[in-house]
Amino acid sequence: MAAPGSKILLKARPVSHQLADRLAAPVPDGLELYIHEADMADPDWLETLGARFDGFHWPPGFTWIVEGPVWSLDGQLFGLCRNAEADRELTRRLVRLAVRLGAVAVNVHCVDGSPDPAVLSASGRSQALERAIPYLRWYVRLCADAGLLPLVENVPPICRMRRAAFIYTPIGVEPGDLLACIAAAPGLGLTLDTSHAQLAVNAFRGVSPESGPTSAGPVLEGASLPRAVAYYQALGGPTTLAEFITPLLSAVVSVHVSNAAGLLDEGLPYDVGDADLDGAVRRLRGAARYFVTEPLDPDENHAVLKREMQARLRTLLQPG
Repeated sequence: MAAPGSKILLKARPVSHQLADRLAAPVPDGLELYIHEADMADPDWLETLGARFDGFHWPPGFTWIVEGPVWSLDGQLFGLCRNAEADRELTRRLVRLAVRLGAVAVNVHCVDGSPDPAVLSASGRSQALERAIPYLRWYVRLCADAGLLPLVENVPPICRMRRAAFIYTPIGVEPGDLLACIAAAPGLGLTLDTSHAQLAVNAFRGVSPESGPTSAGPVLEGASLPRAVAYYQALGGPTTLAEFITPLLSAVVSVHVSNAAGLLDEGLPYDVGDADLDGAVRRLRGAARYFVTEPLDPDENHAVLKREMQARLRTLLQPG
């Protein structure tokens, strides 16, 4: 068993093949569900989505976390700073699903995305943090009223947004952004994504965008990366994953665990990439309640890499 107070969750989409795979033995302590915006687009979305869980069984004390999509109900990027009704309605639906499942938390991304790297500036950052406050305080109240933990997650310096896009955000990459959000909205907790954090560390270190297992090649043609690369290198952020994690320890509730390389390769297997995940997990195990296995499997209906990580985490989180 994992150390007292910490649970190991597998990541899944709420679709039958993945639910069956994740709920098979060895049964994890819980699941974190990534919700696609299409899952919540129809008028009968809750009944349709809820029916996907019919016929499945999970043990008492099983933990659910519901993670929101990066695209909103209006087809635009979800963002803390838009304070748009589409984002609020999406959040209400995440909370309704979480309540139906008996989940412990809802997770959204700390992002204000744009395809234009010109949004990256000191003034843009401070303005974005200020614009995020109304949504964040509303989000905390909404979750508190439903008996849920509201979580916000760090994002990588170049967000691909599950569509191989190149999206930049003035907030959500630096540890200080997350601390500012938590200070502005008491009751807000943090999901620390190790893969996103390592990509940020690489950007602060000035790592080439061509580095990494899959980053080189035509994918970079026409991408507006040089300005973003220069911005993060000049910013002078933490240059190791340990340095990134340390100021956030008191706020971390959940950890998304996977490796990363270069500036674009996220969701890598445990031992593939630039991150010292053993060190990160040992640093976080006294702080975080939930560790979510999040490497990208070649076939998401068969969580081979996630199961390998589940076993690795179970060993690392042993007492003593």
